[in-house]
Amino acid sequence: MKKLNHLLLVWLALFVISCQETVDPIFEDEKTYAESESEWIRLTAWDANGSVYIIDPVKNDVSRPSVSPFVEGAANYLSTSGRYVVSIERQQGNVRFLDTGIENHGDHGHLHTAKWLAATAQVPLPTHFSATHGHIVIFNDGDGSVLVARESTMGTPTFTPSLIPDLGNGVHHGAATWLIGNKYAVTYKDDAVPGALPQYIKLVNVQGEVLAENPNVTVAGIHGDASNGKYAAFGATEGILVASQTNEIKLIPNPSSLSTTSGDWMGTIKTHDAIDVFYGYARNHGVFEINPSTNAIRKLVDAPNLKTYFISSDGGYLIVQTADEKIKVFDTANGSEVKSRSIASAADPDGATLRKEMPALEAYRVMSEPSPVLAASEGFLYVLKPDRTTIQILDIKTLEEVSKVMLDTPISTMMKVGF
Repeated sequence: MKKLNHLLLVWLALFVISCQETVDPIFEDEKTYAESESEWIRLTAWDANGSVYIIDPVKNDVSRPSVSPFVEGAANYLSTSGRYVVSIERQQGNVRFLDTGIENHGDHGHLHTAKWLAATAQVPLPTHFSATHGHIVIFNDGDGSVLVARESTMGTPTFTPSLIPDLGNGVHHGAATWLIGNKYAVTYKDDAVPGALPQYIKLVNVQGEVLAENPNVTVAGIHGDASNGKYAAFGATEGILVASQTNEIKLIPNPSSLSTTSGDWMGTIKTHDAIDVFYGYARNHGVFEINPSTNAIRKLVDAPNLKTYFISSDGGYLIVQTADEKIKVFDTANGSEVKSRSIASAADPDGATLRKEMPALEAYRVMSEPSPVLAASEGFLYVLKPDRTTIQILDIKTLEEVSKVMLDTPISTMMKVGF
């Protein structure tokens, strides 16, 4: 009898433990927006007068740094670290550098006072901007020279941007970008071909000496480019011109849906240092995914006259805003659509409707600039609402609102900075 009682007690104990494990699962609390977003993220914004604001969306704090305003009409771009805003005043021939003061040290950060760097550049018609792996490259339409700067030196008192002059590429509406090995892929003009666009590219070093060229690869016209360090891709009438860090220069032909006619070839190209693919925009078609290692081009978004398209801060997502106020999010790893939703945002002064009236090349140039009303970290999408005093914050995977920032005064443009 004692043995039976003992066995009964053991069985009951096991039963209780089994039930306990079954009925008491452990639930983890979901993190809030403030707990999930980086403490080093900021939004740099400016109003109709160019006055600068720095917004901490996590703390819902807005500050006005003591810096002179952006010049009206300037095109502003972000360095790859997220620290510097490069302001290109094309008509004035000026390039200035705004230090947001947010310094990334990998496992931690430092916050300094925002300021304009003392060093500026004066060059003829600075236009096309490219940034990859901490290298800033600007092509100057006025003389075909290339302005370069390295982020690692921008914080030093002796910093000054460098110029690669006398490239023999003529005056044209061109582009240039950096590749691993300290090489620069630069457009060149065939003077026998009418118009402002170039026809081929070369790889040069920082002294302007030619490292590689391929006379068999020429096109009727080139516009726009981007680099991830391994490859540089240029939009061209006949397809995508590609230069590699291994000195290869090739043409990936257009898919059958595209042609060399205005609006039917990709004149804006975007990528990110962390991804292997590029995204090209053809005005009459939409967004195409380009893989330079496999020579493949496929349509990703069938949507002519987009408002904007851009890549999240760490390269994980492609965000597309269509003319009918729909936002689509794609996973850059496989090209699959993550989420799509209609979301109202503030009007873009160069939006899809107005760009219909622009010449194709001007529309492509505007499309290469950052969106003035959308920005994205790796986890969240920031939307400037129509009242221009509300910034709506959405989870980038679900496009559901998780927070918002209310401003006292309306802003015209915002840009995600920091890390």
